[in-house]
Amino acid sequence: MVSGQVSVTTGALWMPFTSAGGSNPPVVVAGDGSHVVADDGTRLLDATAGGVACVILGHGRAEIADAVAAQLRTLEYHCLFGYSHPRALELAEAVAARTPGDLNHVFFTNSGSEAVETALKMARGYWSQVGRGSKTGFVSLHRGYHGMNFGGISVGGLPENRAGFGPLLEGCSQVPAHDIDALERELASRDPSTIAAVIMEPVQAAGGVYPPPEDYLGQVRAMCDDHDVLLVLDEVVCGFGRLGHWFGGHRFGVSPDIMTVAKGLTSAYIPMGAAIAGSRVHDAFVDPEGSIELMHGYTYSGHPAACVAGLKVIEIIEREGLVDHSRQTGLYLQKQIDPLASLPVVAEVRGEGMLAALELEGDCPEPLVAEAQRRIQSAGVLVRAQADHLGIYPPLTFTAAEVDRVVDVVGTVLEELS
Repeated sequence: MVSGQVSVTTGALWMPFTSAGGSNPPVVVAGDGSHVVADDGTRLLDATAGGVACVILGHGRAEIADAVAAQLRTLEYHCLFGYSHPRALELAEAVAARTPGDLNHVFFTNSGSEAVETALKMARGYWSQVGRGSKTGFVSLHRGYHGMNFGGISVGGLPENRAGFGPLLEGCSQVPAHDIDALERELASRDPSTIAAVIMEPVQAAGGVYPPPEDYLGQVRAMCDDHDVLLVLDEVVCGFGRLGHWFGGHRFGVSPDIMTVAKGLTSAYIPMGAAIAGSRVHDAFVDPEGSIELMHGYTYSGHPAACVAGLKVIEIIEREGLVDHSRQTGLYLQKQIDPLASLPVVAEVRGEGMLAALELEGDCPEPLVAEAQRRIQSAGVLVRAQADHLGIYPPLTFTAAEVDRVVDVVGTVLEELS
C-alpha cells in the first residue's frame, strides 16, 4: 500500500496467535499513557499493557524514543565476536545490580522466548562443563508458559502450544502446578542425575494467573539444592515491578541459578530479553585460555538501541517510584476485583500484584469469554481474552481511578452476561 491508510485486508500479514481465516482484527494506530487509539478513532483504556503485560511504563514515552533515536545516530550496531559497546556494558551492570542473589552475568537476547532457550542451553552446558553431561532433562509445571521456541514449548505446560509440531526436546516433563509433593516424586522417579533444571514462573501468567502458595518457591529452591538440580525462574512477565518488587524472586524470597527476563526490560519499546546467570553457572564456563565458553548467541544480542531503551526504563522506574507504586496499585486492584467472584458467570478470581484473571463458568467458556471481551472493548476498555478467562495486567503506571474504571466496566458486562 502507498497511501497513509492502515489496512489488514490485503492478506499479506500472517499474524501471531490469530485465526488466519477469521474476521479482520482491530488495528491500533497510536498510544498515549494508559490508552491506545484504534484506526476508527476509538480511544481504549489499555488494561493489558500492550496486550501481553509488556508496556509497563505505558504508551508514548517520548524520552525513551528520543534516547533510542540519539543512540541510532551515534552507533546503530556492533555486538558480536569479541566486540561490545558502552550501553551493553552499562545495562548489564544496571540489571545485575537489581536482581536477587548473585545473578550477576547478563546474556542479552531479543525476546522472552530466546531468553528461555538461552537458559535451557546454559543449564545443560553447565552440567557438561562440570563433567556431568547426563543431566540434560527439565521439569516444569502444568499451565506454565515459557515462550514459543522449541525449547520453550517442550518445557511449557500448555498442551495446545505443542500440538502439531512433532517431536520436541527430549527429557522434559511437567507436574501439577504448585504441588510440592508432585515435584518431589518427579525428581525422585526420574533420577536427578538426568535432570538439568527445574523451570517455572514465580506467578503463572499466560496460563491463567495462578499465584503459588506463599512458601512454595522456597520449598522448590530447597528441593533443587537437595537433588543438585538448577532452578530457573522465568520472570519474563513477573520481572521489573509487576509483582510490586523488582523481581518475583524478591517477592517470594528466592534466588534462582538462572533467571529469564524480557517485556519490562525495555517496556516493549524495542524487543529485548536476557538470561541472567549466577556465579555458580557462569564461572563453570570461564576458560582462562580464552576459548569460547558458551557457543551461543543472536545477531542482535545487546543491540545498542535496545540497551539504551532498557537504561531509560530503569531510570524512569526509579525516578517515578514505580516498584512501590505497583505494589500499592496491585493491592488495590486485587481488593477491587475480588468481589466480582460473586457474579454467577464467574468461576474464580485470581491475582497477585498487577496481574489478575477472572475465570468464567462453564465446560466450554471460550465463546462466553470472547463475548465478554467484545463487550468490554465496546465500552472502551481492553482486557485479554484467553480460553477460559479474562486477563487484566495493566501498565505499572495505572492509577486507582483507572483500576476503578476497568473493574466497573468488567463488572457491568459480566453482570449483564450472568
